[in-house]
Amino acid sequence: MFRTLRFHLRFVIAFTKKYRAVILAGIVIGIITFWFMPKILKIMPRFGSTNRIAIVGRYSLSDIPLSIQQEISFGLTTISDKQEVLPGIAKSWSVSEDGKIYIFNLRDDLFWHDGTRLKSRDINYSFKDATIDYPDNSTLIVTLSEAYAALPAQLSRPAFKLGLIGVGDNKVIKIKKNGLYLEELRLSNGTIYRFYVSQNLAKIAYKLGEVDTLTDQIPGDELEKWPNTETVPIIRFDRYIVLLFNTSSIDKSSRQSLAYAVDKKRWSPRAYGPISPKSWAYNQDVKFYEYDPAKAAAVKKLSQITISTLPAFAKDAELVKSDWEKFGIKVQIIVEDVIPESFESLLIAQAIPIDPDQYHLWHSTQTTNITKLDNKRIDKILEDGRKISDHTKRILLYKDFQKYLLEDMPAIFLYYQTTNTLNRK
Repeated sequence: MFRTLRFHLRFVIAFTKKYRAVILAGIVIGIITFWFMPKILKIMPRFGSTNRIAIVGRYSLSDIPLSIQQEISFGLTTISDKQEVLPGIAKSWSVSEDGKIYIFNLRDDLFWHDGTRLKSRDINYSFKDATIDYPDNSTLIVTLSEAYAALPAQLSRPAFKLGLIGVGDNKVIKIKKNGLYLEELRLSNGTIYRFYVSQNLAKIAYKLGEVDTLTDQIPGDELEKWPNTETVPIIRFDRYIVLLFNTSSIDKSSRQSLAYAVDKKRWSPRAYGPISPKSWAYNQDVKFYEYDPAKAAAVKKLSQITISTLPAFAKDAELVKSDWEKFGIKVQIIVEDVIPESFESLLIAQAIPIDPDQYHLWHSTQTTNITKLDNKRIDKILEDGRKISDHTKRILLYKDFQKYLLEDMPAIFLYYQTTNTLNRK
């Protein structure tokens, strides 16, 4: 036994002497790997955690969806969950007394994804009726022809250098195009966006295993029951479903009666006005127009009405129709593929701007005011709200805006849209 142990001991000593350089190198490499590999892994693309997301639509490098832009970079400002404007690339800013000149002071610790230090001249926003000056590398001055209090919020749009080079945590590592349009976009965090021209093609890609995630799906889709699929509902407080009236053809008292005739309890979460409940400008003290047959009775003077809508909201239109028909109104539903230029009432989804300024939606001079609302008091509030920079005064103005808009009733606000994200388990 001792002879065997002595043999093995001599063998180990002889082996160690012969290969001591190799053994020493292995120990050194092991120590280096132990200490530095975690740091190396942090900066390497995480191929093991790849998530392939389907995006529906034709997009070029200049107009990719905002949600993807925000993965890659950020703007001069950022927006909080309460829609407050916070620092982004700019660490601070100031505005002149007349509201026409904004001076942005940039951070000095930011680098583009190509390794170059960020300078003020790299920020190339394009504005109508505005000029941009760069007095030095860390200062940017925007001069407007008219005061515009919503400018800081608008400048939350992510900034890029040519080729989607941003300043965020994730950088673009591969771009695949078919002509001008994107087919695939790969990010350093392992996310892969694949682009499809239609919803049906995106669903086929999911079934074939080409993508792992489908976003913005209408609840009730067949794929919710697809094997190994997780359904995650997301309430879109930045988007409401609304029934808009043509105010030039339906008078105010009829609009109010029609609102009282709709039983809105069937929808959740309810929307009560044009501004998100997450916003600092939200006013909860407005008319809710809960279902009230007595107040809805006056609608009997309206003998018939047409509801125009899109295929996605046809079921909602049928519910409204059934409510109105209880009051003797003949209701016709017209389902169209695009929003019609003219209508009596229109049931659609409406995106909520990041700033409470809704001048373009409700001011009487705007062609985008498709309800044709003409309310001078609301016009004045909207004009002042976009000119006054004082935050406290803006709060009061937009609370009044919501109150008077709901009094005039150009629209029945129904609910905030819930969409599903489908993930492969």
